[in-house]
Amino acid sequence: MLLYWAPTLYAEEADEKLQFSGFARVVMGHLDDENAEYVGYDNSISFDQQSLLGLQADYTLSDQLSLTGQLIGHTSELRSSGLEWLYLTYTPSNTALQFKLGKQRIPFFNYSDSVDVGFAYPWLTLPQQFYDTAFFSTFEGVLANYQYIYHDWVMNFEGYWGYYDDKIYLASGEIDTKVTGLFGVNTSASYNGLTFRAAYNQGNAKLQLPAATQFAELLNQYGFSQNAASLNPDGLIHFYQLSANYENLDYFVRSEVARMVGESGPVPDIDSFYISAGYNFHPYTLYISYGARYVHYDHGPNEIPYGISDELDFLAATYESVLSGFPDDKSKGTKIGLRWDWRYNVAFKAEVTYVDAEKVSNDFAIKDLGGFDGHGVLYQLGIEWIFL
Repeated sequence: MLLYWAPTLYAEEADEKLQFSGFARVVMGHLDDENAEYVGYDNSISFDQQSLLGLQADYTLSDQLSLTGQLIGHTSELRSSGLEWLYLTYTPSNTALQFKLGKQRIPFFNYSDSVDVGFAYPWLTLPQQFYDTAFFSTFEGVLANYQYIYHDWVMNFEGYWGYYDDKIYLASGEIDTKVTGLFGVNTSASYNGLTFRAAYNQGNAKLQLPAATQFAELLNQYGFSQNAASLNPDGLIHFYQLSANYENLDYFVRSEVARMVGESGPVPDIDSFYISAGYNFHPYTLYISYGARYVHYDHGPNEIPYGISDELDFLAATYESVLSGFPDDKSKGTKIGLRWDWRYNVAFKAEVTYVDAEKVSNDFAIKDLGGFDGHGVLYQLGIEWIFL
């Protein structure tokens, strides 16, 4: 009798330890300008820029230890599909402390953990001028989290350390990138619908830019070391983030501001922010957002003299041509949208985004296909789905 029941009991126990969940989104978009692309969308109707399917498995090894893995299949050419998360979680007994070890989300922003789960936030596309500031979203390493509750305040403290070794995807293409010595700290405080967050991150980035590197070596041979240094893509990057949110059952106000400082020439300084307000009249949510990004490259003056020889003239002109590939960039985005929670786990969204770009570097969400006047409207419809 015991032998008869043993496999069934074992199977039930295994089922309790192994949990599956997932999320999916199908997003259709159309940009009303044939001279540009925005977030991958052009003048045609496209479903293949933000649509995705994610599957997650959580396995409980013991009361203190669990394993999480997540796979994502993405339709966009601007990111890769495959393993997104794979980490062990250790929670010491009777503490509010938690450790994670492995590949996981890097906690740059408020929505870093849920950036692919569109059901978790009101927008169809996250405020792009802000969320494009970080060029990668995962890291491999260790993260520690501690939560402290004092009366009505909930405090959260988090720190991580690790590295990133993969490609980053820009509108102009992909770049092999390594970031070592990557670490960050953040803290948040919540009180009666109010939430504040502050974060600092830094890492030593090494970007594979063969053309810029080879030309820098040539400049060094001629003795123009300052200009050569300005093309060195390796250097420290600092990233700061602040946010303040308020929400209740009727409405919300959400905002984030960030500053990225790149110490190497090809890595720009970026200031970005967004603010969004929404009104809930269940099952609908109406919202409006405004975001902006200012990109600045710190290029030194050209130290290569003109008029000495044809060879130096060519070198100076080439140097200026290379720098022109790293122009400053300014863009703004205003969006209005409507979310309809059709079921507890399914939502429909419609969103219109007006893009206003004073300058376009082709390295971020906007790509000039030739003759772009800096203004465009992106129309999007989407369905968000989570399943357990």
